[in-house]
Amino acid sequence: MGNYHYEQHRPPAPLIDAIECFWRLIAPTMPPPDEMISAEGRAEMLFQFDGVSQAIAPDADVPFECTSSWLVRPYAHALRVRQVGISGSAMIGVRFTPAGWAMFQHSDTTDNQAYSLMTLRDFHSPADVRILEEQLYDVLHTPHWSAPLVTYFLQRKIEQTHYERICYTTQQLRQRNISVSALAQEVNLSERQFGRVFRQLIGLSPKQFSRIVRLDRVLNSSAYSRGGLTLEHLARRYGYHDSAHLVHEFQDLAGMTPAQYFDGDYDLIEQKFREHDRFLQ
Repeated sequence: MGNYHYEQHRPPAPLIDAIECFWRLIAPTMPPPDEMISAEGRAEMLFQFDGVSQAIAPDADVPFECTSSWLVRPYAHALRVRQVGISGSAMIGVRFTPAGWAMFQHSDTTDNQAYSLMTLRDFHSPADVRILEEQLYDVLHTPHWSAPLVTYFLQRKIEQTHYERICYTTQQLRQRNISVSALAQEVNLSERQFGRVFRQLIGLSPKQFSRIVRLDRVLNSSAYSRGGLTLEHLARRYGYHDSAHLVHEFQDLAGMTPAQYFDGDYDLIEQKFREHDRFLQ
């Protein structure tokens, strides 16, 4: 047993709330014993580069092959894992904090799985996983073996932070009149970076989205149709320069003037169906 080599690397500060440690195990050539894999309330990501493993469910006799990288997910039934043949073993792992995996869990299929051991490619892009496996293999026997994992998770932490920022800004744009530059400052991004991330996640620029949701607030307003506000008042209430600006935006985005929309009691969705009903026959 003296030839076993096991070590841990602590994650950098931005990842300590999600990842407990990165670890590496280099085992000698010998018949290893079976072991039980149980998540015990936290997730682990495992990469196996030497040796072949099989997993056996507690209520089954037929094993299934483990892939080169997999996830041990939390709160699932344990599995018995055994090495196939007599060979050495080289593994790298990521041990998450109890709630850490949720920060990187974008496509969760775990509710349909009874057992804890799942292929990593069910959670992340197969191309991304393959690249990470290749990077880890290249540094497996070097002092920098955890570096690809640090880069991988830092990038995804940034992506998750951007996602939360953009969710916040879309809510703000729906609820109040605020400039794009002021919103970018609120979420601590440059206006250029904010525009790039927003377009990447939403598919529209912040200004395009702002125009649409501002007009949506006007469309849902009953003040003009009931005679409570003039166009000038409506324009000021919803952040337009003047009534001419409101009319221009209305015609550009809704295809009609405010008077035509409110006086005619239009349902724009219904109108579009009528215009294109030949496609519905």
